[in-house]
Amino acid sequence: MSEKRKKQTSGLEWQPKIKVEKVTVDNPFYSKAHQGIETNPVKIQAQMNIRESAIVTLAARKQINEAQLAAATRFRALYEAMGGAGAGSFDYSREPVDGGGSREPLTERQIRAGQELKRCREILGIKAYDIMSKVAGQGYAIGELAKSHRERTTLADYLKDGLDEMARNWGYESRGDRRNSA
Repeated sequence: MSEKRKKQTSGLEWQPKIKVEKVTVDNPFYSKAHQGIETNPVKIQAQMNIRESAIVTLAARKQINEAQLAAATRFRALYEAMGGAGAGSFDYSREPVDGGGSREPLTERQIRAGQELKRCREILGIKAYDIMSKVAGQGYAIGELAKSHRERTTLADYLKDGLDEMARNWGYESRGDRRNSA
């Protein structure tokens, strides 16, 4: 490392990405049986780290609606179930080294997540799926993916359109709940 680089980094400490703000969320203890009772609100105020992910930041800034947030949350869960970028390939000819054991086969959950992500890619197209994977799946901020204001606006539009499409596909209403299939 050069001397100049050492001077630039020597006084820096790791700073976590934390910015806690009060947000309105669904009440996890809400009961339809006690609907209308003042002590049983549908929404409550909660403290949330809005820098936890780019999607949470967009939702906290009211740049995406609840249906889009629900779609992004589901996409992220599928992406994480696959182990991030996807399942790795197997090399059955290699022997385990140092008692590491053989690699575990794919679980049923990973297979279902992979099938659902494949369907997402077919619905969204390559470009929108790539943006959705980076922002909703991997947690990149739009500003990290684009330099100019125009590029950021374009990426945000692709992301919002993709979230709208997935929200419609998964049957989410504007408040973020699944539609009743009745």
